[in-house]
Amino acid sequence: MTHRINYSVRLARFVIVCFLFLRATPEEEEFVSIIPVLDDEATDFSRIRCPLCRWQPDAGCYWVCDDCGDPEYFYGGCGTMWNTFATRGLCPGCQHQWRWTSCLACEGWSRHEDWYEKT
Repeated sequence: MTHRINYSVRLARFVIVCFLFLRATPEEEEFVSIIPVLDDEATDFSRIRCPLCRWQPDAGCYWVCDDCGDPEYFYGGCGTMWNTFATRGLCPGCQHQWRWTSCLACEGWSRHEDWYEKT
């Protein structure tokens, strides 16, 4: 039950951030930071999969740096939206190194390094 509540809170925050970004005036843009993947060649998404459900993200998938309880226990999220695999889990906004990544498909959490298939 706690996981579903945490997911609902995260989803609500994500929707609010998206709404604010879409209606932000130039003066407000500093409050919302979205970092796009600039070089698709730099990240080989074909070798990245969720260890739990095998879902495969692509360059258009975004995560949000937000406060997180179990399993990361990080309470200093800066709100930056970016593709976590483009930076190997390093938030470009606040430089927090995420050790855990949630799957956008199954909503499960796995260690970030476990997403990368071994060659």
